[in-house]
Amino acid sequence: MPGTILNFPEASPAKLALLLEDVDARMQHLTQMHAKCVSDSDTGVSTAATYHLRAGGQKVRARLGLCSALALGLSESAAIGVAACAELLHNASLIHDDLQDGDLYRRGVPSVWNQFGKNTALCCGDLFLSAAYAALAGIGHHPELPEALALVHRRVARAVHGQCADLAEPPAGQDAVEHYLAIAKTKSGALLALPIELSLLLSGNAESIPRAKAACENFAVSYQVLDDIQDVAIDAARPAEGAGAGVPGLNLVLILQNTGMQARAIPIAVALAESHLGQCEADAVSLPCGAGRSLLAYCARMREKLDDAVSVLEAC
Repeated sequence: MPGTILNFPEASPAKLALLLEDVDARMQHLTQMHAKCVSDSDTGVSTAATYHLRAGGQKVRARLGLCSALALGLSESAAIGVAACAELLHNASLIHDDLQDGDLYRRGVPSVWNQFGKNTALCCGDLFLSAAYAALAGIGHHPELPEALALVHRRVARAVHGQCADLAEPPAGQDAVEHYLAIAKTKSGALLALPIELSLLLSGNAESIPRAKAACENFAVSYQVLDDIQDVAIDAARPAEGAGAGVPGLNLVLILQNTGMQARAIPIAVALAESHLGQCEADAVSLPCGAGRSLLAYCARMREKLDDAVSVLEAC
């Protein structure tokens, strides 16, 4: 990591922890503000929303939003709005993904649809989507707010198209690996990049948005590859277990194995992940005012996790 990135001020861990608590509070408020309209005996969508948020999560997108916004000189209030917006959108996608994929658990507890039913899960995801726009609108009368709201829509639409491609059969004749990469970049990369993109836009650095987008799309590929390496045994067994029946699964290791690269599938997957991490780092380090520093930190952790995953597989 070039030394110049260290010259920019950074929020202390204690400060970041306090701001993350504010993000949590903002999300809770926006998803509970109309709860009084329902009966106390009704375990409806507000109860499901609280249940999902209390399960926790790493809050990667919130952290990226807070760190980039503060580095770029935005107020704490604006940083919280950006972070809450991105985190609410991510959680909406998780709730809907679990419903579509039939996943029974999320973050160690029953998924929303498993706990409250499919209809409530669908409404809960919708509530999170709407709350995300309210979180961003809460930054006040900013001249770039209309464009920021439009940017949110574009990234949500991109993620939706990625999810649809993930659930559909791959187009005939398309290279399976290229299809995989396109889905990872759209489905995961769009919402991962959004908090940094919003920070850049609101701070007057819109010209750097393409680099942030490219960086996060490449990080999303590496993240998905690592997940595939860790879950290869589970994903390989899914059809036999009947889990996710009818839903085509995309696991890069299995894709490579199915193309005759059984012995080399893991090394090829790791090399691809490392290559995309390198591309991510090259773009992240060039973002203004250290806005990509938190993303660079995640890249470093990703490299460690890749090494650990390979070591575990080699020991088996």
